Amino acid sequence: MIVYDNPKYYEIAFAFRDIQAEANFLEMLIAQYSKVKVQTFLELASGNSPHIEELCRRGYRYVGLELNDEMITYVDRKIKNLGLSAEVIKGDMTKFSLPMSVDCVLVFLGSLYITSDRELKQHLDSVAATLQSGGLYVLESVVSFYPEDVHKQSWEMEEGSIKVVTTYDPVWINESEKLMSGKITLDIDDDGIKKQLEHSEVRKIYTADEFITQAEQTNQWEHVTSCSDFDLQKKPNEGARNIIVFRKK
Repeated sequence: MIVYDNPKYYEIAFAFRDIQAEANFLEMLIAQYSKVKVQTFLELASGNSPHIEELCRRGYRYVGLELNDEMITYVDRKIKNLGLSAEVIKGDMTKFSLPMSVDCVLVFLGSLYITSDRELKQHLDSVAATLQSGGLYVLESVVSFYPEDVHKQSWEMEEGSIKVVTTYDPVWINESEKLMSGKITLDIDDDGIKKQLEHSEVRKIYTADEFITQAEQTNQWEHVTSCSDFDLQKKPNEGARNIIVFRKK
């Protein structure tokens, strides 16, 4: 069974986040660095859209870009049930275009699925085409500030009678090309019924300096800050949820 075809279990697995605190961080970041008034957020590889309700509650419009049909259906149901000012569009983050412009773009949990410099340029061009000049592009756990900090991780979450143990196991498949395969496994106990879901993905690993160079070479982006754990005062550090932020010129 595939991880992303099971949105509820995925949602439980990654429910360790403090969504309200992350939204507070976004507002502080925007106040300090954005040159445009933010009314619409775009989240790439939006999955189960965990920030959608909080951002809409604060008066923003939310747009998600997602490839998986099950995730899209899951979030569409949430939008309808809660009456949110939001939508999720099916698309590939590597190369996309949207019928509207947005004011801030987000990627969470390292969900940047890029395998080459060419794909990265296409991606950055796509984001620039939909983001207003002066708007921010916020990437969490995407670039590697500590290349040596690549290791297997596991954690456990529970909701009601459902327990999910998540394991993330990254393995180099071509270290010279900086290509890594990451395998996600969810071991689930759903009221006594045991299930296992798996998914593997390949991506190119960029150091912070490499990513900044690639972005600035497009002449569309400027690096404005880096921090960690959704705290503007905390510098990137090993083992943290490190964040890098660009502003569209």
